[in-house]
Amino acid sequence: MKQIVPSFFSSSSLLIYRLLAIFLCISPTQSTFSVKIGNDVLSQICAQTEDRNSCLKALQSNPRTASTDLYGLAQISINLANATASETRTKIKSKLGQTTDPNLYDQYLKCLESYVNAVSKINYANGRWSIKDFLALEAAASDCLIEINTCKGVTTPAWPFLPQQNDKSHLLCNIMSTVAKRLAAGNN
Repeated sequence: MKQIVPSFFSSSSLLIYRLLAIFLCISPTQSTFSVKIGNDVLSQICAQTEDRNSCLKALQSNPRTASTDLYGLAQISINLANATASETRTKIKSKLGQTTDPNLYDQYLKCLESYVNAVSKINYANGRWSIKDFLALEAAASDCLIEINTCKGVTTPAWPFLPQQNDKSHLLCNIMSTVAKRLAAGNN
């Protein structure tokens, strides 16, 4: 009889430890991010931006969007924002050398600085994404929006690309911010 009791407690203890290990391995963050997002979630996210249709078009332009979760969507939005802001920064830098008007030069230089800062904020956001610091990711996306807004007032017929690029960059940083807010809130 004495052997049955210790054996029973050993089996029970082993079962409890196994169940505990399973529950510890399945964290709430893993379950939140592993759910594939659908068109309804994309529509909800894009409805919170300044241009719902352009938002949907931008996100759906990436083939990974159809099969990703919210965490993956954050990475997609970071990549899109980085590509567009980097492209704009490069265009401004190349055009800056062609500007002879000192007043315009100062405006464009300010714009260039804003885009250098915006790209820096996006890169910081990417680092925060990788360690799942969604509040810092959201803050970096908001800072990106502020930097882009600094350049939005600069318009000239000589640089017709700039308003479009500003709008596109602003939208993509807005998407990044919106996705980060959902992640920080634990919504998927």
